[in-house]
Amino acid sequence: MPLNLYPDIYAAGSVPRGWTPSRRGTLKYPVRNRAVLRELRRLRAGRWKKVIKQGNLGEVHYFEHESGSVAGVKFFPRTVTL
Repeated sequence: MPLNLYPDIYAAGSVPRGWTPSRRGTLKYPVRNRAVLRELRRLRAGRWKKVIKQGNLGEVHYFEHESGSVAGVKFFPRTVTL
């Protein structure tokens, strides 16, 4: 699973223009998958967190290094149910 390192979530190119995070809509927890953590530490040694941020257009899931760099950025659009 190749992961790329980016300075922020917008540099990854998966977050659409106009997306803004919601207040108190962020979850952060340690990376539990050892294989993923090994790959992340290969990119940059140190502490990594799994982050889920809710926003106006959907959610962004990514891994965040203690320095602020991010990897594995994925955007999940909000689905509208009627």
